[in-house]
Amino acid sequence: MKSQITIFVIILILAVLGVYSYFYNPSFQEKIATFTEEGFSQENIYSDLESLALRLDEEIMSGTESFTIYLKDMDVSAIDKINDSLDGVFGSGSTYQQVGVIGNTYKKITITIKRTANYYALKAYTEGLVIPDNEPKAKQLFERITCILDECIDESMTDFEKELALHDYLVKNCKYSQNVSQSAGSDIYRAYGALVNGDAVCNGYTEALQLLFTCVGIESRFVIGTADGVDHAWNLVRLDGEWYHLDATWNDPVPDNEEVAIHSFFNVTDTIMEKSHAWEKKDYPDASGMNYNYYVYNNLYFETFDDYQNKAYEMMVDNAQSRFEAVIENYQETNGDMQFIFRNNDLYESINWQTFCGEEYSVLVLQAE
Repeated sequence: MKSQITIFVIILILAVLGVYSYFYNPSFQEKIATFTEEGFSQENIYSDLESLALRLDEEIMSGTESFTIYLKDMDVSAIDKINDSLDGVFGSGSTYQQVGVIGNTYKKITITIKRTANYYALKAYTEGLVIPDNEPKAKQLFERITCILDECIDESMTDFEKELALHDYLVKNCKYSQNVSQSAGSDIYRAYGALVNGDAVCNGYTEALQLLFTCVGIESRFVIGTADGVDHAWNLVRLDGEWYHLDATWNDPVPDNEEVAIHSFFNVTDTIMEKSHAWEKKDYPDASGMNYNYYVYNNLYFETFDDYQNKAYEMMVDNAQSRFEAVIENYQETNGDMQFIFRNNDLYESINWQTFCGEEYSVLVLQAE
């Protein structure tokens, strides 16, 4: 009888130890889960929202409808904010549901995905996938981007030339929407509004370029921040391993001019950008190069006003070009600066000019009448 009691006590102790190990020993839980959970692996365990958001972004682009992960040292409710870490250009997390636990260490979560019209248009263009019948805007968007890319791009172009062609097309064919009171789901915030309707706000401009760049193989990022203290969005573009800021919205003249694209914020550095823009720098790659700045690349970047005058006169008088834009370092505007255009000629009646950015990077845009 005593031996039976002893055996029972031993079994009970082992059972208690087993239960304790299962609930309070993560390594023991991992061993059990490795045999019982098909998808349990270190690559599928997440303890921070940023890493999980990157995984969601990968799953969006891969075409899966849902995926299952395990959370460790992270509350399930944190997933509520997962879409805050995404740009949402091609999709987002739709729903999430806890479907199991492993001890008290791991929570098994299934996340479903919702895709945008941009995703279906992109996949139709790059992979020939059929757009679902319930995505009419995706079909219209696909037709539009096909026409734009056929018109603007050929395979002999460099990435810089492709970027410039797509930027200039968008700026000339989209106007900044005056109806900014629309709901967050309105077309003015999407690539559809910018490319199909020709009417968008900064989010639509940025999303449109992100879609077009992805179609032609240019690596880019969607940046969320502020400009002059107002919520704003723009792109980061990677060329030859270096990142550059590109703000198509601020390069679009006001009032709208369908024949003109300005390049003040075409491939600029963090230093230039932060004079008027703000963003969480830790969330984005550093941008410090100037090789593909529009003005540097096109030899329109001048250290002195005298050098600038010589080139401006050559282009606007000798070559009868009615418009000229360039950068002058540390330019200080004074009355009569542009009178040199009228020297020894009567080609133009008047000259209008605008200055952008300022300080060590001053963009001057001259327009002759």
